[in-house]
Amino acid sequence: MSFNLVDLVKGQLGGPALGQLGALLGEDSNKTEAALGAAVPGLLSGLTSSAKADGGGALFNAVKDADDSLLDNIGGMLTGSNSGNLMNQGGNLLGSLLGNGAMGGLASAVSGLTGIGGKSSSGLMGILAPIVMGIIKRKLFGGSGFSQNAGGLLSLLDSQKDHVQAAMPAGFSDQLQSSGFMDQIGSLGGSAANAAGNVANAAGDAVSGAASTVGNAAGNTVDAAGNAAASGGGFLKKFLPIAILVALALLAWNFMKGKSAPDVSDTVSSAVDGAMPSIDVGGTDVGAEFGNIFSSATSTVEGITDVESAKAAIPSFNDITGKVDGLSGIWDKVPEAGRGQLGGMISDNIGKLTPALDKVQEIPGVGDVLGPVTGPLLEKLMAFTK
Repeated sequence: MSFNLVDLVKGQLGGPALGQLGALLGEDSNKTEAALGAAVPGLLSGLTSSAKADGGGALFNAVKDADDSLLDNIGGMLTGSNSGNLMNQGGNLLGSLLGNGAMGGLASAVSGLTGIGGKSSSGLMGILAPIVMGIIKRKLFGGSGFSQNAGGLLSLLDSQKDHVQAAMPAGFSDQLQSSGFMDQIGSLGGSAANAAGNVANAAGDAVSGAASTVGNAAGNTVDAAGNAAASGGGFLKKFLPIAILVALALLAWNFMKGKSAPDVSDTVSSAVDGAMPSIDVGGTDVGAEFGNIFSSATSTVEGITDVESAKAAIPSFNDITGKVDGLSGIWDKVPEAGRGQLGGMISDNIGKLTPALDKVQEIPGVGDVLGPVTGPLLEKLMAFTK
């Protein structure tokens, strides 16, 4: 049975629901409708790439656990007292599936194309998350002919690629590229073959100093995975997950032996996007302060190579958080036009800083050290974009 996911999602937010969504986001109906037209295909494109990269397991679990009963009362979802919590939960879910860098890039692209605020754009993603999950759940488990597993989910998403591409607004691809979204999604792997290739390259670097027999074994495994990805079929489904697991195991083994950490210098160097506008509030140049915050954050991230250096970075992150808290106290005194200008640039820089944070947190043990500090810091920074 043919269907169009883009239309189904947008259909849930048509009519009175569009006005309710605009009121929730603090945007007029025209901007809200334009943002919806970009966000839906952009989000579906990102989820599809993410699912293909990991075999669909994470997204399948999210879909399976989704509360699709929300689709029967969209008005209540948008106007109820719990709407803010649903928005936050949806944003957190998408962050876990796509990564904070991709989420920030997508929100920035939608904001840049349609003119809605950065906070509104992020909030829209959070609202869309349970709607998208609920609709996919009903299609996957509702007798549409797809297997009720991760493979079936991938088939369902693949059947929608033409609809998603056709729904992309003019100029949106350029916005996605400039916001960093395409780089982040590309790093997930646009297909199973790309994912296998990326893991293979990482594994090759990880075992460069290992015994030749291990290196040859890894190389043979990766070659087989690449051939399987190229040819498709049953062999791909059976062998590719094993190849990926082997490669990841070798990579983890190399890290545990204390070899070089991921190189974040390229990511970090582009994190701060130009000078912030100069906006004086009571003798404080708010724009310059935010510029210093992002410069300090990127410099701190660049120095993290292992668990010990991550622990040493905690005081720096705490100091940065203190400066952010200080700016929160005077934010209301910034002229509205200045808040909009700063908010957009803050959103852009968050979208470029988070990939660097994500990358260093791939180092074994570092995520547990940094997460409790950098997570709240990013949330506080995001508050300035709303």
